[in-house]
Amino acid sequence: MIQEGDIVKLDNNKEYIVVSRMQLHNINYIFFMTSSKPLEVLIATEKMKDGKIFFEEIKDNDELDYVLNTFALDNND
Repeated sequence: MIQEGDIVKLDNNKEYIVVSRMQLHNINYIFFMTSSKPLEVLIATEKMKDGKIFFEEIKDNDELDYVLNTFALDNND
């Protein structure tokens, strides 16, 4: 399992820093930001398959909005 501060290279050949992670409704969400400019943000779910970790980008706007709001609320505490 990756931790906050880890740097990972995703399938799009970009390096991302793990900014935050959160478990919500038994789903592990990861908040990524690119490690170089131009800065890009990516929210993905963390999943295991055949003993390997992979990430699936959140593309549903309603889910993305909900997760982003929850990340913001958690960081304000």
